[in-house]
Amino acid sequence: MEEKAKMELIKEFIETCPLLENGKVNLDFIDGEPESYSLDETPVTPELIVFPDGGRRLQIQFDFSIQANFNTLENIKNSKFCDDFMKWIYEQDKIGNLPKIEGICWIKCLGRGTIQQTTETTAIYVIPMQVVYEEDF
Repeated sequence: MEEKAKMELIKEFIETCPLLENGKVNLDFIDGEPESYSLDETPVTPELIVFPDGGRRLQIQFDFSIQANFNTLENIKNSKFCDDFMKWIYEQDKIGNLPKIEGICWIKCLGRGTIQQTTETTAIYVIPMQVVYEEDF
C-alpha cells in the first residue's frame, strides 16, 4: 500500500475537528463559499535539527485558511471560531491525539486567526500552524 503524503495525514486529522461546519478540508484550495477550509503549505526550511546519529527533526508549516461570512456580527463569531480552533489544537496536542505521521512530536498554532483578504461579504481568516516530526537516519 502506498504511503500517504504528510499533508494528507494532517488534513485527515484537521477534518476530525468538531468545530468545522462541513468537516471537509481542501489542500491548497479554498472554495468561494462560507465555511470552506484549506491547508496551504508554507515554504520553510524543513530541517530544524540534525542529530549526531544522522537522524533529523523536521517541520511542516502551513496555514489553516477559513472562508467565512464578513460583517460586524460575523466577525465576532469568526474570531471566536479561530480562538476555539486554536484551543482544540492545543488540547489535542496535549493529550497526544496527533496526525498519524511517523515520529510526530507536536502540532501547534503559531499565531492567531487573522484576516488575509476580504470581499464585500466574505473574508479569509488564516491561522499559521506547524507540525514537527523526527526521522531516524
